[in-house]
Amino acid sequence: MSIVIKSNAGTGPNDLIAIILTDKLQKFQFRWVRMTCDLFFVILGYILGGTVGVGTVIAAFLTGPLVQFWLPKSEFLIKQVLKE
Repeated sequence: MSIVIKSNAGTGPNDLIAIILTDKLQKFQFRWVRMTCDLFFVILGYILGGTVGVGTVIAAFLTGPLVQFWLPKSEFLIKQVLKE
């Protein structure tokens, strides 16, 4: 996910919401914005009748921090591949 975000090859709508909000709300780190978005979507899905399991909750809390950790490393990798 972090490679796709940094490559500007196009991201999924769920990723894009967190990226846009992070750009607009510059005082918040990506991980917090992503966790908030993911938890919002989990809650909304549950309200609409979906099921929420342990894996869904774990993913909602871990995706943001993991992507934020890998974003700078992915940017370096992409620059090496594209020789920028």
